[in-house]
Amino acid sequence: MAASDNQDNILDYAGAFKLKTCNILSYRKSNNSEKAVRQNILPQLLNLSLVEDVTQPCLSGHIDVNDGIDFRTMLPITGMEKLELRVFTPGQDEIKFIEGETDCFNIYKIEKIRGANSMSSRESMYRIHFVSREAYRNSTVRISRAFAGPVEDAVLEIVKDKKYLDSRKVCHLEPTVSNTKVVIPNLKPIKTIKMLSDFAISEKYKNAGYVFYETTKGFNFRSFESMMAMDGTVARPSIEKYAMQPANLRGAGNDGMEKNVRMDLQSPDSYSFENVVNTLEELNKGLYANRLVTHDIYNKKIQTFNYDYHQEFGQHYHTEHQEGGKSDTKYIKPLAYYEDTGKTLSDFSMAKLMNVVDTQKVHNDYDFPKPEDILPNKVSQRTQLGNHHLLLSVPGQTRINAGNIITFNLPLQRKVAHDQGQETNPYYSGRYLILSLKHKFDIIQQKHTMNIRAVKDAVMTDLPKGLDEITNLKEHQGDVNIYEEDVRG
Repeated sequence: MAASDNQDNILDYAGAFKLKTCNILSYRKSNNSEKAVRQNILPQLLNLSLVEDVTQPCLSGHIDVNDGIDFRTMLPITGMEKLELRVFTPGQDEIKFIEGETDCFNIYKIEKIRGANSMSSRESMYRIHFVSREAYRNSTVRISRAFAGPVEDAVLEIVKDKKYLDSRKVCHLEPTVSNTKVVIPNLKPIKTIKMLSDFAISEKYKNAGYVFYETTKGFNFRSFESMMAMDGTVARPSIEKYAMQPANLRGAGNDGMEKNVRMDLQSPDSYSFENVVNTLEELNKGLYANRLVTHDIYNKKIQTFNYDYHQEFGQHYHTEHQEGGKSDTKYIKPLAYYEDTGKTLSDFSMAKLMNVVDTQKVHNDYDFPKPEDILPNKVSQRTQLGNHHLLLSVPGQTRINAGNIITFNLPLQRKVAHDQGQETNPYYSGRYLILSLKHKFDIIQQKHTMNIRAVKDAVMTDLPKGLDEITNLKEHQGDVNIYEEDVRG
């Protein structure tokens, strides 16, 4: 829901925010009231951080306070309290966790207590950590039962049922074609969802293996490919376009004087890259190629399936696209011969070997999905998403979430021989998927920034191919007997 007040819709500068509510709710009731004791800590607040991550099931964060009234003792804060929060970028979606409207956060830890930098001995500074209520629920209950039918139905039941996570938040579910029966052996709810996600096959994408995570807009149970495309038919548009701008252009309007807030919002404060190339790790983890051997014990049948990265690439949506559709050529790993073998790295399927037992009809009409439809592609995809990370520090916006697509334009620092006309870096610029997002609200400076970790699994401009055999390798050198070598001195 966007802020409705007219003043609250005016964005004066990039990084502006409105923090309307920050209350601690005690576990005890007020005198002669059914409501909890409530402490407004806005006057004591120094900064607020909130983290969402597609690999983490729940939101988490912390607040730093300068406490001059000792509410830590007066409430007291014991780890049984809740945190109400309402904050937003003017004119954008609210981050809203208010009692009676949705689940509040749970406070679970206090740390770094120290005296404030002042003459008053009554002031102290410390950090309060909080997490989604569902994380507490997950720590207190277990599931011991069978779930049958579509996987997403089981996930929704676990999230909403009062016996399990008991969440009142919105749950965004991607439909599956799975029709399984899974017996849960006394597991906690989130671990159960992770187990179920391994059996999830997308209804509209040729992929498998879902992730379960929370953003400020609710819970998500979906595949990575659904984050990159819409309805299985077209690439998902980016939510924001970032570009490294010369310092003299940032904050300037058309007349060179007035502020251009939009340009400032799209101008990163800093950027860096992590693990851009790590071929040895990618080989061992099965990105380029892998082999799956399945053993049907009941029917005494063994089958072998080889995965080839370059052959499979065009079967899926990636961060980059071809006019909204899938691309066959925008590999992030080059199609090139490996030394003098006459083969590419994706031809070496024994780089990673996987063995699984596959017996169908264990539960009558319910079937486990075939391992060959899940494991080979999942192993490669997860490895692709583990490298080529872009780290951005940008002005904050509450409409952006983990799982969104952004674009990043990086100027070319030097010409490349095969593409002299490019002014934008052809391989590091383009579309990225946000893996994690950390909101940082600095109350003193009145500045909202975001630390973004994003990844790309395709290039904007095709990598040059290397399909000419290399013939300048040296001949094998002779071997040496070290005992003879010792005698020769």
